[in-house]
Amino acid sequence: MLDELRAALSVKGAEFIEARAASVWTNDVLIRDNEVERVKSGNSTAYGVRVLVKGSWGFAAGNDMNRMRDIAEAAVKLAKAGGRDALKTELAEAEAKQDRIKTKVRKHPLDVALEDKVKALKELAGYGRISKKILTVDAQYIDAYGVNAYVNSEGAAIQQEPVNAFLLFSAYSKGEELFRANDRVAGHYGVEVLEGKEGFVENVSKNALLLLKSKLPPKGEMPVVIDPKMAGVFAHEAIGHACEADSVINQRSILEKKIGMQVGSEHVTIIDDATIPKFFGSYHYDAEGVPAQKKILVEKGVLKQFLHNRETAKRLGTRSTGNARSQSPTEFPLVRMSNTFFDKGDRSIEELLEGMGRGVFVSGMKGGVTEPNTGYFQFAAEYGHLIENGEKTAPLRDITLVGNIVKTLKNVEALGKEWSGGHPGFCGKAGQSVPVSDGGPHIRIGKVLVGG
Repeated sequence: MLDELRAALSVKGAEFIEARAASVWTNDVLIRDNEVERVKSGNSTAYGVRVLVKGSWGFAAGNDMNRMRDIAEAAVKLAKAGGRDALKTELAEAEAKQDRIKTKVRKHPLDVALEDKVKALKELAGYGRISKKILTVDAQYIDAYGVNAYVNSEGAAIQQEPVNAFLLFSAYSKGEELFRANDRVAGHYGVEVLEGKEGFVENVSKNALLLLKSKLPPKGEMPVVIDPKMAGVFAHEAIGHACEADSVINQRSILEKKIGMQVGSEHVTIIDDATIPKFFGSYHYDAEGVPAQKKILVEKGVLKQFLHNRETAKRLGTRSTGNARSQSPTEFPLVRMSNTFFDKGDRSIEELLEGMGRGVFVSGMKGGVTEPNTGYFQFAAEYGHLIENGEKTAPLRDITLVGNIVKTLKNVEALGKEWSGGHPGFCGKAGQSVPVSDGGPHIRIGKVLVGG
């Protein structure tokens, strides 16, 4: 694949050329109520060529590797068409790496028959049937493996062979209302992702049953304790997006011009780290051939740095942090997060709850919205509990947290010493979706607006 991509580098008329390609094989199995709902497999190959001509980007893509040079010539023409009206783009320096990396997993998807994957998923789904009040269970398994390649005119030549696996389980309970609980596991795994997950499946069904006993939360400003999943959402949605340098440059981030300033309490340290083994958002090199890195975004409440690709790094006078990512080679690389999370603290759960009086314990994540330019957020939790006199009591549902991220982070009072990360998801931006993960410890926030 590297040799095929190099055909693009022979095109004349560009100061900088890069070519990316990916060939991916996938398997997708869905089990619903002990019946096979869907089994499908697929393969796709795609490539893209990006060039710089006098500060103007040109980008073209296709799926026939024999037309690499033609596509590169088309990219040059598009760059020239941008001409004098284009933003004069420059790139920060980056070492031209040459590397080949193959992901190692215990059970490669190629080595396990599809019917064995179906059988294992079907058996696992059965562990979710813990009560007659569980109306429906869904179990989904997806694996993806293939080859990604990157070359550029500076001499970079990188081939990566990733393997990913994804397990999603949902349970529906039925009382006066219908409730759904779900959870997922994903990362750089093989078919072994299906092993030892009986407790994981049972716990999802237990959460669905818990919702049958739940009531709506109290409303108003009050202290809350959020679990690692909600903490991860805070790190990703509220800080991570605001730290993406393209948003900063385009004046769409509340954190613009705040490097070195206090944006949270002294307890708050937030990290984006693409190097953590097995995590869903990890990679070895980004879409510009820059090595993955660990970045401390906020340290003890102080904003330390933004996330960069080579273009934003040049504009802000720094180096790329290895955060150029795209959904596929046919898409333009954007500044994106990887694994974003709160660092842990030093308190036990009991110490976090101690002395809280009345508040809410928030668990899981159903969805939310963030506006990086204003700092406004609204997050919906999967379930929770009322806190009374420092104890978790009645189960709650339909909990929302609303506020301003900087104000909320300054209200962080303490963090737990038990840390949980690698909670997987897909992050959307500009019509593209990339794998990420997040996490953190339990966090006590002194005051936040709770709704239902």
